[in-house]
Amino acid sequence: MTNFAVITLFPGMFSSPLSHSILKKAQEKELLSVRLIDLRDYATDRHRVTDDYPYGGGQGMVMKPEPLIAAIEDLRKGMKHRRVILLTPRGRIFNQTEAARLAQDDEIVLICGRYEGTDERIRPFVDDELSVGDYTLSGGEIAAMAVIDAVTRLIPGVLGNSQSSQDESFSNGLLEYPQYTRPEEFRGMRVPEVLLSGDHERIKVWRREMSLKLTRETRPDLFSKARLTEEETKQFRSVCSRLYMALLHHPVYDKNGQVVTTSVTNMDIHDIARSARTYGVKGFYVVTPVKALQKLVLRIMAHWEQGYGSQYNQTRKEALSLVRLKDTLDDVILDLEQESETRPLVIVTTARPGEKRTSFTELREMLREETRPALLLFGTGWGLTETVLAQSDYVLEAVQGATHYNHLSVRSAAAIILDRLLGQN
Repeated sequence: MTNFAVITLFPGMFSSPLSHSILKKAQEKELLSVRLIDLRDYATDRHRVTDDYPYGGGQGMVMKPEPLIAAIEDLRKGMKHRRVILLTPRGRIFNQTEAARLAQDDEIVLICGRYEGTDERIRPFVDDELSVGDYTLSGGEIAAMAVIDAVTRLIPGVLGNSQSSQDESFSNGLLEYPQYTRPEEFRGMRVPEVLLSGDHERIKVWRREMSLKLTRETRPDLFSKARLTEEETKQFRSVCSRLYMALLHHPVYDKNGQVVTTSVTNMDIHDIARSARTYGVKGFYVVTPVKALQKLVLRIMAHWEQGYGSQYNQTRKEALSLVRLKDTLDDVILDLEQESETRPLVIVTTARPGEKRTSFTELREMLREETRPALLLFGTGWGLTETVLAQSDYVLEAVQGATHYNHLSVRSAAAIILDRLLGQN
């Protein structure tokens, strides 16, 4: 049996949830008990006051330490394994993993905060702090109900079918697959054929695919941590196989805001190619209309692909094999259209602040969902022109450091951006 004790100012709030459905049945089976402790019973004044004004001023009231600590110490008497948890926005996020851990405990005390929170001095008397989410509740009672319900479902014998808790959302780190029941067709919407096939192996595969798809689309934070098979990784995370990069030397701005053509540098080509190869980018375009600079690029490529460099440093040869040379951005887009038979998504990077910038998180998820190739544009000089930004599909947010200084080299910015979009963490 799992025994909960809840310290609260409003014990009456728990009467309805505890007297219905799964929680009621769990108590009837003697698999769950919930004891409600009215914090006012531990107040020492005749008005049973449990809160006071905060030192230093400020809005609202703060829960006093004396009643809370007295209640905790009273509950600990004679209980060796009682776990005391403060429900607070400062706590770790409560999730299915935390629920499973708590389901292993026999005795759990939940402290429901109120007002502006609790006096800091109660913290040495608690074992853990949990939060049910990044939003504001009127008090910890609703949070306590959520914890009790989630933990109770994991207690052996509570659910009629022991498999139920294993199949539910979050049990394996993913959202649950879509569910259907009778009738087979409703207002033109049919149950997927696979669920009517009777082929249990096909159904199992379909449910796994749907679970992955739903999690990827609606909870990318969960999906990024999911354990996928090698085949699933190729199917659902193969962003890099569709991502290309381009380094534009024209049209770009100089420091005076004039449209210019910049010089090609050996270091930019080398370092960006190595970053591209590290993160699995499919191709890296160097774009310049100047024939003399094009010859320089070709000499660099020839040295590492066929010349002495190809023998001297195989890893550099592997990185430089990604480099493609084009006159203009339009030539790059045309090349990708011919290769993939569809226009690529064009994503530009810029250090300039502005509205309607796409975040790294948003772009990462869009890339996972898209089947078209994506072209990530980097500018030289003082950045890409407004004309280039205007013809793009997305403008990526700027890379921001810890200071106001924001003058990264293009090769440094490229490495940071690739890691944020394709990195393992």
